[in-house]
This record gives sequence, C-alpha cells and structure tokens, in this order.
Amino acid sequence: MQQIAQKQLDNINRVLGGQTSNNDTFTQGKLGLIYYYYHLYKVTDSATLKQQTNQLLQQVFSGIYSANPTLVGPSLSTGGAGFGYTVNLMHREGFLQLEAENELDALDDYLFKTARGFVEEDNIDYLHGALGVVQYFSGRQQGAAKQYADVLIEKICKRAVQEEAGCWFRNNLIRVDGKQVINFSLSHGLCGILLTLLKVHAGSAHQDLIANTVKEGIRFILKHKIDVDFSRNEYSFFPLMIARDAHEIITPDRMGWCCGDLNEVLLFYRAAKLFGDDGLLRLANLIGMQSMMRKDGPSTQATTAAFCHGAAGLAQSCRILYRETGFPVYRDGYEHWLQRTILLLEEELPKGVYAGKEEALLDGLTGIALTLLSYISDKALNWSSVLLL
Repeated sequence: MQQIAQKQLDNINRVLGGQTSNNDTFTQGKLGLIYYYYHLYKVTDSATLKQQTNQLLQQVFSGIYSANPTLVGPSLSTGGAGFGYTVNLMHREGFLQLEAENELDALDDYLFKTARGFVEEDNIDYLHGALGVVQYFSGRQQGAAKQYADVLIEKICKRAVQEEAGCWFRNNLIRVDGKQVINFSLSHGLCGILLTLLKVHAGSAHQDLIANTVKEGIRFILKHKIDVDFSRNEYSFFPLMIARDAHEIITPDRMGWCCGDLNEVLLFYRAAKLFGDDGLLRLANLIGMQSMMRKDGPSTQATTAAFCHGAAGLAQSCRILYRETGFPVYRDGYEHWLQRTILLLEEELPKGVYAGKEEALLDGLTGIALTLLSYISDKALNWSSVLLL
C-alpha cells in the first residue's frame, strides 16, 4: 500500500505546487504549507524543496510588514503563535538561521500580553486562544519564554470552574444559542486543554497545579461518561458538549482528530502514564479497543479524507495510540484509516473537492499530505505534536 500512498502524495504535491495563496496563516495558508514542505524536505533532502520552503517563508516575513497582513492576533491557527511555532521549530532543528538568538523576543512579548488578556476573557481555546501560545512558549525555551509560559499556565489553571464533579473551562468562542456550553473536544474543549497541560508539565514550575487540574478535569469527563449500545447505533462514550443550565447533552457519533472518544483515550493514556493510574489505563484500553471496532461512515461520520474529522485524522490518531501503547489493534486501525484516506482521495481529487482550500491543514490537503508522508517515510516525523498528537 506504500506505493499507492506515494502515488497519492505525488498527486497532492502537484496540486500544492500550483498554489499562490495570499493567506499566510498556519491552519489555512502558507505557514501550514511551509510546515509540510519542511517535513517533506526532511524526508527527501531535496535542495529544490529547501529553496522553495525558504522562498515561502520570506513571503510570510514580508507579509507581516505589509499594509494588509493576514497574520492577525496571537493564535496558533491564524496569528503569531503559528508563525513563532513554525520559525522556532525550523531554527531549533538547524534548517533556519536567525540573525540573532533574540530575534523572536518582540513576538514573545506581544504574544504574552495578548494571551494573558485572552485568559481573562476565557478564550483558552487551543487553536484560536491562549493555549496555542503556551504550546509555542513551551518549545521556545529562550529569553523570557519559560517565564511567560509559567505565568499563563498558572492563570489558565486558576480559571478552571470547580464543581463537585471536577473542573471544566469556559470557552467564550463556543456557544450554542448564545449560551455557555462545556466542550469536551481536543480542538476546542477540555481534552485539548488537559492534553496541552500534560505536554508542558515536565518543564513547568507549576507541576502540582497542573497535575491537580488535569486530574480534576478527567474526573469531570468521567462523571459524564455515557452507556453505549452498538445495537441501537449509540457509539460514543463521551459527549461533545453539555449545555449549561439545561439538561441537554450533545453527542454526535463523530470520531476524528477534532472530537470523539479517541480524544479521551489519548488523554487517559498520557495521564495514566504520568500519574501511575492503573484504573485510568484500563479504561483507556476498554474504550480504545471498542473504538477500533467503529470503521464505517455511520459509526464515525468520517466520510472524507480530510484531517480534522476525516480519515486522515483518524489514521494519525491511531498511529499515535499505537506508539503510546504498542497494541496491534491500533496499528490495524492505522492501516484501515490510511487505506480509507487513499480510497477517498481517489474519489475527491478528480472532483476538486479541496479546490480553494488546498493549503488548509485541517480541512484541506496539507494535513492529508503529512499523514501520508509519515506512512511512506522510514524517518520518525513528529509533525502531529503541534496538533497534540
């Protein structure tokens, strides 16, 4: 299947090579494409690809100082954290030479000040709020970045809403009919917040605070565990959202990178490892194994190849779960969803399904390309770490 995957990757590369987007952002534009090309260069060692990557990066640098910049705000998805994360990664790994070690210091100051305001406004969203900045700072570890990360981590943990069932976080970007909801997802909710806190735990000055917040957040998730019944087409163990001040649970049977039971499974595995929690490990195994039985459209709603809530995201999630556990069932799930990605691409590319959003990381072609690249490459690529996998 690797040859078929390579063929589809070649097809995607031809499409991406013809793009001239004016969008510079990480999830929708040039930064995401640069991120992909950088990892493709690591695999191919192509001098032409290196030159192309540097040219695109120069365009992004120029765009920052243009009259109409497309990088706006501090977020990972569309702002400064996405820029900083990409540049810092390539600098740290020796691909990009900065003129001075403190060249990103002004960006760091800006991101810290704006992210601090985001926290106070309950904009903690990983993709669009303060947590993306925390992830960037955790990888930077130069200048004041570590201090900035610790201040933000403390403020975020203290914004947790404490209840008898555990803790959760407000997200003022996600509302239903104008009402506050509790979101459980990786992309916009509790799983993403807790996975980020676990990721920065080792290097933080607030390890006890992080540990307590994660444990209380997981306790809240477990309090809302749902009984499943495959015979009645009820597949999800956990809700997507709970409406506040109403007895309403929103539980679509979607399973993907962005949301669904594999989010909780990954969170439980990582927390169980850090805290030595055998009970949580057993629960992760149970839900993970049952989730691997869900392989069709109705039980997963994964009907496209796209990364966010399609087959590519499920494939990469299974790959990471296999790396975390070594269980063959996740390797089999990875192979299944890779094959589905390839089959769906064979239908979608000729139809122009991704026209106009080719460079989009989550719902376009770059996320799919990165997933295929990991499959065909013998080199260990850690690109999905930026997406908490």
